[in-house]
Amino acid sequence: MPTGTYKVTLDIVSPKFSKYKQYKFCNGKLPRLLDIPGFDGILIHIGNTEEDTDGCLLVGKNNVVGKVIESTVTFKALYDKMQEAIENGEEITITIK
Repeated sequence: MPTGTYKVTLDIVSPKFSKYKQYKFCNGKLPRLLDIPGFDGILIHIGNTEEDTDGCLLVGKNNVVGKVIESTVTFKALYDKMQEAIENGEEITITIK
């Protein structure tokens, strides 16, 4: 993924991840990065290892080499903050360095 700052939306239901129970609270609407040159469908989601990424971004703590831990708790907290920002009329962006 190229470096840059990208808008994030919570408006699109993920056909793949909406089937999982851990995403019921958000109705399968995962954070999606927009307008990335050469890429489409990059999400922020729960996961613990490289195999879980599917080219997307995982959130959690990086206290164990090669693993993301506390991903579900971290994802829900991040999602709540993003949802609050949207409700306040704020734009959500993420910067990739």
